[in-house]
Amino acid sequence: MATSKSKKPVAAAKKPAPAKKPAAVKKQPDSIAVKTLGSLPALTGKLRAAFRAAFTDEQCDAWGEKTKAENVITEAEKFVATMNRALTDHSDVTYSRRRLTFLCELLVLLEDEVAYTKDSSGSGLRSTRSAALSVANNARRDLSRRLRALAGGQQIILQEIANVAPGNEASPTDVQDSLTATIDLGMKLRRNELMEALADDVGLTEARLNSAYASLEALAGASSVSLNPAAYEGDAPSVNRIEGRVLREMRLAQRLFDESREAGVKVPALVAGPSLKGVFGKEDAVEAPAPTPPPAK
Repeated sequence: MATSKSKKPVAAAKKPAPAKKPAAVKKQPDSIAVKTLGSLPALTGKLRAAFRAAFTDEQCDAWGEKTKAENVITEAEKFVATMNRALTDHSDVTYSRRRLTFLCELLVLLEDEVAYTKDSSGSGLRSTRSAALSVANNARRDLSRRLRALAGGQQIILQEIANVAPGNEASPTDVQDSLTATIDLGMKLRRNELMEALADDVGLTEARLNSAYASLEALAGASSVSLNPAAYEGDAPSVNRIEGRVLREMRLAQRLFDESREAGVKVPALVAGPSLKGVFGKEDAVEAPAPTPPPAK
């Protein structure tokens, strides 16, 4: 019997190498301020305006120019974490949880503004400005529409609404001034009991005014940023202003916590790091009050 030839084993076909999965984009974690805001009470437009009135833009500029934003953010996050643990609904500290909401809002604004001004190409800044202008214009138109519905046939109110319309919707300055005046008009009308009922009926609510105010803040910040961030040795002017407001709030919180401790309230001390010692001054220094604004002409 003939011997069969042995067959060579057939090599198995190689499987194609699996395609490499694209590297996952690492999501930046939320900041302490963002996380804390979720557990804090919301602010009304009136209360936010009252908190802002404690310090003028000039006072905030003066302190913001003396520090670096990154250092302020680091120190402010420590303050926020300590304060959030210490401030409860029954805490007898004169710096309230609602005021902590305000500090967190400012800190988020500062973090965003620092991120915007790091774009050396300027394209991100232009895009941010354009988006902020569009959002502000939409907020202004929405408020105006609701104000006209509230006014009905009251010609005086209708004329006030017309008077605060922007001269040029493509001008950030015009839109900023117009949105400011429109929000002020809405808040003024809501102070009247009957008008407040009408405002709620047409959707001119506190929440909507707060949202419009946030649009105004975003536009103000985006409009004041130089398109050449490298021109600044320190932080950009828009960063300095928000930075200074965060610092003023931190110093106020520190002082009020100290006074509460002296009164026997069991809360931790708020300790500023070395980078802020030169701005905050002595531990017992009392912040000068904001100057009285000149009377309206």
